[in-house]
Amino acid sequence: MTQATTPQSSFSKRQVWNKRGQLRGFYNGWLRLFEATLMHYSIRGLEHVPKTGGAIVMINHINFWDPLVVMPSLGRDVIPMTKVEAWESALRVFVEWYGAIPVHRGAVDTSAVRSATEALNEGYLVLISPEGTRSPDGALQRAQEGMAFLAARTKAPVLPVAIQGTPGIVPGLKRLKRAEVHVTVGPLFTLDTHGQKATREVLAQLTDDAMRHLAALLPPEMRGAYS
Repeated sequence: MTQATTPQSSFSKRQVWNKRGQLRGFYNGWLRLFEATLMHYSIRGLEHVPKTGGAIVMINHINFWDPLVVMPSLGRDVIPMTKVEAWESALRVFVEWYGAIPVHRGAVDTSAVRSATEALNEGYLVLISPEGTRSPDGALQRAQEGMAFLAARTKAPVLPVAIQGTPGIVPGLKRLKRAEVHVTVGPLFTLDTHGQKATREVLAQLTDDAMRHLAALLPPEMRGAYS
Protein backbone atom coordinates (compact mmCIF):
# COMPACT_ATOMS: atom_id res chain seq x y z
CA MET A 1 0.00 0.00 0.00
CA THR A 2 1.41 3.37 -1.03
CA GLN A 3 1.51 5.90 1.77
CA ALA A 4 0.72 9.55 1.17
CA THR A 5 3.47 12.12 1.54
CA THR A 6 2.75 14.27 4.57
CA PRO A 7 2.71 18.04 3.86
CA GLN A 8 5.04 19.99 6.13
CA SER A 9 3.87 23.16 7.88
CA SER A 10 5.93 26.34 7.82
CA PHE A 11 5.16 28.84 10.58
CA SER A 12 6.89 31.25 12.95
CA LYS A 13 4.94 30.34 16.10
CA ARG A 14 2.35 27.87 17.30
CA GLN A 15 -1.30 28.89 17.36
CA VAL A 16 -4.09 27.87 19.72
CA TRP A 17 -7.78 27.25 19.08
CA ASN A 18 -10.16 30.13 19.75
CA LYS A 19 -13.05 27.84 20.68
CA ARG A 20 -15.56 30.67 21.10
CA GLY A 21 -15.65 31.44 17.38
CA GLN A 22 -17.25 34.80 18.10
CA LEU A 23 -17.97 35.70 14.45
CA ARG A 24 -18.87 32.24 13.10
CA GLY A 25 -22.55 33.11 12.60
CA PHE A 26 -21.69 36.46 11.02
CA TYR A 27 -19.26 34.90 8.55
CA ASN A 28 -21.72 32.10 7.72
CA GLY A 29 -24.32 34.69 6.79
CA TRP A 30 -21.96 36.30 4.31
CA LEU A 31 -20.89 32.94 2.91
CA ARG A 32 -24.53 31.96 2.31
CA LEU A 33 -25.11 35.27 0.53
CA PHE A 34 -22.04 34.59 -1.60
CA GLU A 35 -23.39 31.14 -2.53
CA ALA A 36 -26.81 32.52 -3.42
CA THR A 37 -25.67 35.44 -5.55
CA LEU A 38 -22.32 34.53 -7.10
CA MET A 39 -22.67 30.84 -7.96
CA HIS A 40 -25.19 28.24 -9.00
CA TYR A 41 -24.99 26.27 -5.77
CA SER A 42 -26.76 23.04 -4.91
CA ILE A 43 -26.47 20.62 -2.02
CA ARG A 44 -27.99 17.14 -1.82
CA GLY A 45 -28.23 14.68 1.05
CA LEU A 46 -28.83 17.07 3.94
CA GLU A 47 -31.04 14.40 5.48
CA HIS A 48 -27.82 12.54 6.36
CA VAL A 49 -26.56 15.35 8.63
CA PRO A 50 -27.17 14.28 12.26
CA LYS A 51 -29.45 16.64 14.13
CA THR A 52 -27.33 16.49 17.30
CA GLY A 53 -24.02 15.07 18.51
CA GLY A 54 -20.47 15.32 17.28
CA ALA A 55 -19.42 14.03 13.87
CA ILE A 56 -16.42 14.33 11.56
CA VAL A 57 -17.20 16.01 8.23
CA MET A 58 -14.83 14.53 5.65
CA ILE A 59 -14.40 16.48 2.39
CA ASN A 60 -12.38 16.18 -0.79
CA HIS A 61 -10.07 19.12 -1.45
CA ILE A 62 -9.87 20.59 -4.95
CA ASN A 63 -9.88 24.33 -4.29
CA PHE A 64 -9.44 27.02 -1.62
CA TRP A 65 -13.24 27.49 -1.51
CA ASP A 66 -14.11 23.88 -0.59
CA PRO A 67 -14.57 24.30 3.19
CA LEU A 68 -16.16 27.71 2.68
CA VAL A 69 -19.06 26.31 0.65
CA VAL A 70 -19.65 23.45 3.12
CA MET A 71 -19.34 25.15 6.52
CA PRO A 72 -22.44 27.40 6.26
CA SER A 73 -24.58 24.80 4.51
CA LEU A 74 -25.09 21.87 6.90
CA GLY A 75 -27.55 23.57 9.24
CA ARG A 76 -25.25 23.22 12.26
CA ASP A 77 -22.05 24.78 13.58
CA VAL A 78 -19.04 23.34 11.75
CA ILE A 79 -15.51 23.79 13.07
CA PRO A 80 -12.86 23.38 10.38
CA MET A 81 -9.38 22.03 10.99
CA THR A 82 -7.15 24.46 9.09
CA LYS A 83 -3.43 24.52 8.34
CA VAL A 84 -1.56 26.85 10.67
CA GLU A 85 -0.17 28.91 7.78
CA ALA A 86 -3.58 30.60 7.52
CA TRP A 87 -2.90 32.36 10.85
CA GLU A 88 0.18 33.99 9.30
CA SER A 89 -1.66 35.39 6.28
CA ALA A 90 -4.51 37.76 5.51
CA LEU A 91 -6.87 34.88 6.37
CA ARG A 92 -6.11 35.20 10.07
CA VAL A 93 -9.04 37.56 10.65
CA PHE A 94 -11.34 34.84 9.31
CA VAL A 95 -9.90 31.62 10.75
CA GLU A 96 -9.27 33.12 14.21
CA TRP A 97 -12.75 34.56 14.68
CA TYR A 98 -14.51 31.69 12.93
CA GLY A 99 -13.04 29.35 15.53
CA ALA A 100 -10.99 27.14 13.22
CA ILE A 101 -8.66 24.59 14.80
CA PRO A 102 -5.02 25.21 13.76
CA VAL A 103 -3.17 22.16 12.44
CA HIS A 104 0.62 21.97 12.37
CA ARG A 105 1.26 19.53 9.54
CA GLY A 106 4.21 17.17 9.26
CA ALA A 107 3.96 15.40 12.63
CA VAL A 108 1.27 14.31 15.05
CA ASP A 109 -0.23 17.57 16.32
CA THR A 110 -1.43 16.59 19.79
CA SER A 111 -2.87 20.05 20.42
CA ALA A 112 -5.05 19.85 17.30
CA VAL A 113 -6.16 16.33 18.24
CA ARG A 114 -7.12 17.49 21.74
CA SER A 115 -9.04 20.48 20.37
CA ALA A 116 -10.89 18.37 17.78
CA THR A 117 -11.71 15.77 20.43
CA GLU A 118 -13.09 18.47 22.71
CA ALA A 119 -15.21 19.92 19.89
CA LEU A 120 -16.61 16.48 19.01
CA ASN A 121 -17.35 15.69 22.64
CA GLU A 122 -19.22 18.98 22.91
CA GLY A 123 -21.41 17.99 19.96
CA TYR A 124 -19.89 20.01 17.12
CA LEU A 125 -19.26 18.96 13.55
CA VAL A 126 -15.50 19.01 12.83
CA LEU A 127 -14.45 19.42 9.20
CA ILE A 128 -11.35 17.66 7.91
CA SER A 129 -9.76 17.24 4.50
CA PRO A 130 -7.98 13.85 4.81
CA GLU A 131 -5.87 14.51 1.72
CA GLY A 132 -4.10 17.28 3.63
CA THR A 133 -3.59 19.47 0.57
CA ARG A 134 -5.41 20.40 -2.63
CA SER A 135 -5.53 17.93 -5.49
CA PRO A 136 -3.74 19.39 -8.54
CA ASP A 137 -6.09 17.68 -11.01
CA GLY A 138 -9.33 17.41 -9.04
CA ALA A 139 -9.03 13.66 -8.47
CA LEU A 140 -8.72 12.13 -5.00
CA GLN A 141 -5.17 11.76 -3.73
CA ARG A 142 -3.91 9.26 -1.17
CA ALA A 143 -5.15 10.49 2.20
CA GLN A 144 -3.32 10.91 5.49
CA GLU A 145 -4.24 8.81 8.53
CA GLY A 146 -5.10 11.71 10.85
CA MET A 147 -8.84 11.60 10.21
CA ALA A 148 -8.98 7.83 10.87
CA PHE A 149 -6.95 8.31 14.05
CA LEU A 150 -9.39 10.95 15.31
CA ALA A 151 -12.43 8.84 14.39
CA ALA A 152 -11.02 5.74 16.08
CA ARG A 153 -10.00 7.73 19.16
CA THR A 154 -13.33 9.51 19.65
CA LYS A 155 -15.74 6.91 18.18
CA ALA A 156 -17.36 9.84 16.35
CA PRO A 157 -19.27 8.98 13.17
CA VAL A 158 -17.97 10.26 9.85
CA LEU A 159 -20.06 12.27 7.39
CA PRO A 160 -18.65 12.18 3.82
CA VAL A 161 -19.20 15.35 1.79
CA ALA A 162 -18.18 15.46 -1.90
CA ILE A 163 -17.55 18.78 -3.64
CA GLN A 164 -17.55 19.57 -7.35
CA GLY A 165 -17.09 22.81 -9.27
CA THR A 166 -15.22 25.06 -6.84
CA PRO A 167 -12.21 25.53 -9.18
CA GLY A 168 -14.58 27.46 -11.45
CA ILE A 169 -15.57 30.09 -8.87
CA VAL A 170 -12.81 32.66 -9.40
CA PRO A 171 -12.56 32.21 -13.21
CA GLY A 172 -16.35 32.56 -13.35
CA LEU A 173 -16.29 35.80 -11.37
CA LYS A 174 -13.67 37.19 -13.75
CA ARG A 175 -16.00 36.43 -16.69
CA LEU A 176 -19.10 37.62 -14.77
CA LYS A 177 -20.41 34.07 -14.95
CA ARG A 178 -21.68 32.06 -11.98
CA ALA A 179 -19.87 28.77 -11.38
CA GLU A 180 -21.76 25.51 -11.05
CA VAL A 181 -20.94 24.20 -7.56
CA HIS A 182 -22.46 20.96 -6.32
CA VAL A 183 -22.13 19.38 -2.88
CA THR A 184 -23.29 15.85 -2.05
CA VAL A 185 -23.64 14.62 1.54
CA GLY A 186 -23.47 10.86 2.02
CA PRO A 187 -24.69 8.58 4.82
CA LEU A 188 -22.88 8.49 8.16
CA PHE A 189 -20.48 5.63 8.80
CA THR A 190 -18.10 4.65 11.59
CA LEU A 191 -14.45 3.58 11.66
CA ASP A 192 -13.70 0.85 14.17
CA THR A 193 -10.39 -0.85 14.92
CA HIS A 194 -12.37 -3.86 16.27
CA GLY A 195 -10.06 -4.13 19.24
CA GLN A 196 -6.85 -3.91 17.23
CA LYS A 197 -4.12 -1.50 18.22
CA ALA A 198 -4.30 1.66 16.11
CA THR A 199 -1.06 1.00 14.22
CA ARG A 200 -0.10 2.89 11.07
CA GLU A 201 -1.20 -0.12 9.01
CA VAL A 202 -4.61 -0.35 10.72
CA LEU A 203 -5.18 3.39 10.35
CA ALA A 204 -4.14 3.24 6.70
CA GLN A 205 -6.75 0.57 6.05
CA LEU A 206 -9.43 2.57 7.88
CA THR A 207 -8.43 5.64 5.85
CA ASP A 208 -8.84 3.73 2.60
CA ASP A 209 -12.24 2.47 3.75
CA ALA A 210 -13.34 6.01 4.57
CA MET A 211 -12.08 7.45 1.29
CA ARG A 212 -14.04 4.87 -0.67
CA HIS A 213 -17.20 6.20 0.94
CA LEU A 214 -16.21 9.66 -0.30
CA ALA A 215 -15.24 8.38 -3.76
CA ALA A 216 -18.67 6.79 -4.17
CA LEU A 217 -20.20 10.29 -4.06
CA LEU A 218 -17.96 11.60 -6.86
CA PRO A 219 -18.03 10.97 -10.63
CA PRO A 220 -15.53 8.31 -11.84
CA GLU A 221 -13.05 10.87 -13.17
CA MET A 222 -12.69 12.41 -9.69
CA ARG A 223 -12.14 9.18 -7.74
CA GLY A 224 -8.42 9.12 -8.46
CA ALA A 225 -6.49 6.89 -6.04
CA TYR A 226 -9.79 5.36 -4.87
CA SER A 227 -11.23 4.37 -8.26
